[in-house]
Amino acid sequence: MAIIIMASVTWYSSYQKDMRELEERLRTHLIVDQGVDEKRIVSIEARRSKMPMYPVVVQFNDTPQEYIYVFQTDQWIQLTPEP
Repeated sequence: MAIIIMASVTWYSSYQKDMRELEERLRTHLIVDQGVDEKRIVSIEARRSKMPMYPVVVQFNDTPQEYIYVFQTDQWIQLTPEP
């Protein structure tokens, strides 16, 4: 039983770390590569879903619409709204 609990805790910690890394990588991409002012970004949240597997949702303060990005083949791709 202890092994199952330790494996679960280890997996969950790894999962959380991966989600934080995705969020930070997108934040860096938006600010450095795209020139987005950091103050415009309200939130960045990585999620797990069926398709795409790990979307990252960005909320900007000047628009109510959510922007969804995925990281594929060494680049960020904006899924919604259409770029």
